[in-house]
Formats: sequence, C-alpha cells, structure tokens
Amino acid sequence: MKKLVKDLGLPVEKIHAYKNGCMLYWNDDVDLEYCNFCGDARYKPARGRDLHRKKSSYAILRYLPLTPRLQRLYSSKVIAEHMMWHATHQTEEGSMCHPSDIEVWKHLDRMYPNFAEELRNVRLGLCIDGFVPHCQYGRTYSFWSVIITPYNPLPSMCMSSKYMFMTMVIPGPSNPKCLIDVHLNR
Repeated sequence: MKKLVKDLGLPVEKIHAYKNGCMLYWNDDVDLEYCNFCGDARYKPARGRDLHRKKSSYAILRYLPLTPRLQRLYSSKVIAEHMMWHATHQTEEGSMCHPSDIEVWKHLDRMYPNFAEELRNVRLGLCIDGFVPHCQYGRTYSFWSVIITPYNPLPSMCMSSKYMFMTMVIPGPSNPKCLIDVHLNR
C-alpha cells in the first residue's frame, strides 16, 4: 500500500491507536504513554533483542487526507461542473435518480441554508468494510477500510470507483462498531 500511495503522490499519516480502538494518540494526546480510558500501555513491551529498538505501538491507523483529493476534483473544469450537477438537474416529482432527490437531502438544505447555497460544498457518504489481506482466511487479523464518496456529481459518477476515496485503514481483528467515532474524529 505504501508504494501505491507514494506513486499517486498522496500523503499518508500514521497515527498510533490503542489496541482496543478506544483512543487515538494524536493532537494533544500524541505524547501520552497510556490510554486515557483504560490506563493500559500504548506500546508493546520490549523483549530480548528489541530492548534497544524504537517502541512499537499496538496499532497504527493509516489516514489518507481527503482534502487534497477533493481539491483535485475541482482542478478539472469538466469534473468541477459535474460536482455541481446535483443543484441543476431536474427530476419528476416522486422519482429518485440521485441522492439529492430524497427528502433527507432537502431537509438538510432547509436546516443549513448557508451550506446549501454554495453549490461547490461537497456532500459525502461513508462506508466501512473489513477484509483479511493476502487471502489468509482463518486468521483473526484484518483491516477495516473507511471509504468516502462525494454525492454531488451525476449518479453514474457517485458510485464509480474513481470517486470512492479510501481515507483510513483501521487495523485490528474486530469490527470497530460503536468505536468508529473515535477513528472518524481524525
């Protein structure tokens, strides 16, 4: 993954995480040695030859910043026009061909009129999915990828893999479930 991301010219931030997913060590907590919630150690204990090596965190979250990728969408005139399609398309009453046709979208427009009136503001969808790397089925270790997709453009573009951005890789053997907000706080 490192080489692929490097070749694309995208930044990757490594953020130490507590093994149970209850805390990220970043911002004000970057120098902490113990979890604020359960008090357990941040780093694995050093053993044998590892005594003189750099400390090893129990888990490392990989964050791929979303902002540069959204900015790239607007660097192309054609794609920038498609990113404002949601505000200009017309559909028949009662039919839905795009997320902007549903009542929830319209309700958000009414609740946040300042956000709605700027057509370039991006509306995002979030998906999380786990997988086991390298076909090692039966092993407990897995990753959970967080994927963001902009809902602004045409329906054919919204669900196209070109417009689905992996923004985070959460390590660990179990689904982050209710602790996902800890990771999304990044």
